[in-house]
Amino acid sequence: MSLFAEIVEVNNDKIDKLIKVGVPLVDIRTEREWYETGVIDQSNLLTFFDKYGNSKVEEWITKFEKIAGRKDPVIIICRSGRRSRVVANYLVQKENYLTVYHATNGIKSWIESNNKIVEPE
Repeated sequence: MSLFAEIVEVNNDKIDKLIKVGVPLVDIRTEREWYETGVIDQSNLLTFFDKYGNSKVEEWITKFEKIAGRKDPVIIICRSGRRSRVVANYLVQKENYLTVYHATNGIKSWIESNNKIVEPE
């Protein structure tokens, strides 16, 4: 049996359903962004890129592995979908994650659709 890693594009309804069945959601935005907009309830807040676009990948993946193992599904979200796409590709191509759900239009779409947000913890 061979396993194929994949990135699955998901909309707000699918994100909501995945969260309800226990798939972890990782919000990779900056802390400032979390406080500006709020976050999706139960989000794991783990910044990937700093405000200058830099990242400490080794440090980040160590923290990320505590949230989701390589065989576990995980959802990645950012503001608009651009940064989360980069991170989703990284997880599948470099870290061998099997199922990465990419929040296609980010937190902006979630908020525009009047979905619930909470203050970051």
